[in-house]
Amino acid sequence: MKKTIAILVTLTLVFCVLAGCAKDTPTNTPEVTKAPVTGGDPGGDTLADWQEKGFVVDPSTIKVALLMDGALGDQSVHDQAYAGLMQVQQEFGVQVNYVENVDTSKMIDAMQSFGDDGYDLVVCDTFIFADALEQVGPSYPDVKFMILDTNVDVANVTSFTYATHEVSFLAGIVAAMVNETDVIGFIGGMAIPSIEKYQVGYEEGVAYVNPNATVIPKYVGNDNTAWNDPATAKSLSLDIIANGADVLFQAAGASGMGMIEACVEKNVWAIGVNIDQTHLGPEHLLTSALTKGDRAIYLFVESYLKGALLTGFQTLNCANDGVSLVESKFFTDEIKAAVADATARIISGEIKVTNVLDY
Repeated sequence: MKKTIAILVTLTLVFCVLAGCAKDTPTNTPEVTKAPVTGGDPGGDTLADWQEKGFVVDPSTIKVALLMDGALGDQSVHDQAYAGLMQVQQEFGVQVNYVENVDTSKMIDAMQSFGDDGYDLVVCDTFIFADALEQVGPSYPDVKFMILDTNVDVANVTSFTYATHEVSFLAGIVAAMVNETDVIGFIGGMAIPSIEKYQVGYEEGVAYVNPNATVIPKYVGNDNTAWNDPATAKSLSLDIIANGADVLFQAAGASGMGMIEACVEKNVWAIGVNIDQTHLGPEHLLTSALTKGDRAIYLFVESYLKGALLTGFQTLNCANDGVSLVESKFFTDEIKAAVADATARIISGEIKVTNVLDY
C-alpha cells in the first residue's frame, strides 16, 4: 500500500481508577492543582531489602510526578499512566504525586513546580507536553523527565514511543477474520500522522487477510477537543455501520467510548485501544490494541532506582511486548494462530508494516 501523508509534527494519541485524594494548591503555581499520593510499601524498608532488589538508592527517598493533560476516567492513556504510577508506588515504595487537566498554558509552570519541589522523576503522559518539555528540561538537569508517544531530543528526557502500526496490523488481521461484509471501520481522533499510523497499519492488516475488504476511516475533529467527544464519535460510527461495517477499531482517546457504544447498540464488533476495554462492552469487544504506557513508566522508574537509567529514544514494540493484542474469549484457534504467526513475522522483519512517521 502506498500512501503520501504530509508530516506536520510528531504527534500522537492522546484502568479507570480514581485518586480519591485530598488536593492542595502550591503557591508557585496557583492555577495548577496537585493531587498528592503517599508512598507505597516496597515489601520492606531496610537497607538490605532495597539493595536485594538491585536498587542503588533508597526508593522511599525518590519522588515521582505524573503530569496529565486530561482527566482520569478516560478509559485510555490517562488511566493507564495513573495505573503505572500506582504500580511503582506500591512495588517500589517511591513517593508519588500527579496533576490532572494540565492546560497547555500551564505545562511549563507545572514542570517547574515539580522541579523546584525536588522531584527526581517527572513523567508526561502525552505528546502535548513536548514543547513545554523542550523549554523546561535543560533548566533542570538533575531532574529526569519522561514523555510518552513522541520524541523530545533533550539530554535529561527519555522518550517512549509505541509501534502502534504493528499492533494495528494485528488488529486488522483479527477484524478481517471475523468480518462478513467486506466493509470495516476506523475511528480516529484527529487526522494527524500519529493517528494515521494506526489507520494505515490497520488497513494493511485487513488487506493481509482480505484484499477485497474496504476500510472506511472517519475522524472526530480538528483540535484537542477531538479526544473527548464521544457523541461525535458515536455518530460517525453509526454512519460507518449503516454503510455495512460489522467491525470497527478506534484510536480516539475518550471519544472512542462513543464508537464502542454504537457497536454495542448495533450488535457489531468493536476493537478498543491503549488499555483492555472489554468492560465497556463485554459481548462486543473483539480485542483491544494495547500500548503499554504503564509498562514504560515502570521500566523508567526501575532503571533509575537501579542506577542504569533508560535514556534517549525508546520504542515499545512487538519484540519487547510494549504493544500487543488482548486475547479475548472470541479468539478462535485460527485467530490465535494467525496473530502469533504475524507477530513472529513482524519481529523477524518478514512483515514490514508501514510507519507513516518514517516518511
